[in-house]
Amino acid sequence: MLVPGFAGFDALGQLEYYSDITLLCGDWLKRNEVLHYFDNLPTAAVVTRAARLRSYLAKRMARGEISGGDEVALVGHSTGGLDIRCLLWDLHSRKRPIRVDGGVRVDPIEIRERVHRVVFLSVPHWGTNIADWVKAHWPERIALVDELRAAVAGSQLSVVDRIESAIAESGASLTGAELFLAVQDALDEANELNGKPSPMRTADAQEAASQLSLYLRLMASDFAAIDDLTSCPPQGGKSASPAHFDVRHRKQELEALGDIKFQSYVTIGRRVVRFDPGKPAPPLELAKPWTYPRMCEDGASTAGTDIVYRTCYRACAGGPFGQPVMFREVSRWLKEHRIELWDNDGIVNTMSMPWPTGENVLIHADHMDIVGHYRLLHAEPGGGRTYRTYDLLKSNSGFSRNIFDKVWNKIFGFCLGRTI
Repeated sequence: MLVPGFAGFDALGQLEYYSDITLLCGDWLKRNEVLHYFDNLPTAAVVTRAARLRSYLAKRMARGEISGGDEVALVGHSTGGLDIRCLLWDLHSRKRPIRVDGGVRVDPIEIRERVHRVVFLSVPHWGTNIADWVKAHWPERIALVDELRAAVAGSQLSVVDRIESAIAESGASLTGAELFLAVQDALDEANELNGKPSPMRTADAQEAASQLSLYLRLMASDFAAIDDLTSCPPQGGKSASPAHFDVRHRKQELEALGDIKFQSYVTIGRRVVRFDPGKPAPPLELAKPWTYPRMCEDGASTAGTDIVYRTCYRACAGGPFGQPVMFREVSRWLKEHRIELWDNDGIVNTMSMPWPTGENVLIHADHMDIVGHYRLLHAEPGGGRTYRTYDLLKSNSGFSRNIFDKVWNKIFGFCLGRTI
């Protein structure tokens, strides 16, 4: 079961969070294995997202989709890994049955006993600096979401055209950022006047607009995940996020999950800004232009990158994140690399990702490379969308289709208990 991360989804129109996974896993599903994509709330608190995942699993059991001696393997990317940790801790300590489908009772221990393997992909087990940075720039985040909601809700083509022109087309042409192309495509797909006219195209556009509208409304109404992803627990309040567990709590968690096998993938992005080895980096401050990535970069280190990745990398490099008390070195490298405190994959500090048990594999990749968004691929024709995958963080990390296949074949092999 694939669990998406922060701002994640199963699919928005033709855009899939986990891209090309179904095609790749086809050779592995030869017996009675089934691949599930979990569609979580995008930015809700981790406990809320974990409760939704708990209900989803309970329904699968109540309906006989998970039964008997079935084993469940959970794969979580980014915040999705924290959702899995929160779920497993809840199932371990929960005493009350879970009620689904009008009153069917499912014992939490029955779900817990089915989970045999867990894969973590770029998970901020100890939080990440970029969450602290986003939290400090709350008004800008609200304004962006509101503007996107207005674009989707606008009934006139001119509204969509204006947003596309201002946010997407100009941004893409000026910076080469494919994130802006993704925004443009999402708006185009939701506009029934784009593409060849037909009843099916109209229905698809209305569905895409509905999905996108709900997605943005959920983001506007519940953005509590940011508090759960910060490097330090919120002041004056108790956090239920696994990223903020203290050492005692973490040891109890490891003991409770001792029978589960873990595998973790630790991603490290290209260093577009460098700082002193062994020391923390200063934070990125919008009021201080000398802290911007362009003020520190050189042509060799930033070649092939875009402003989205450079800004995200810089924001994630500096902040309150410190070396975890229970930090564990990676056990295997696809390419050996010394990890600095300020190293990150554009979204999560690399030192925050290793899990205390199982294999930790270090990969040169940005945060979205590992889930299939490392290249630009065209969408199916006639749907209003030009592309279906993007290099969302253009980091020039060297991540390729060969590495993607290698990583995911290893993940499938681990989940199914087969050696490759």
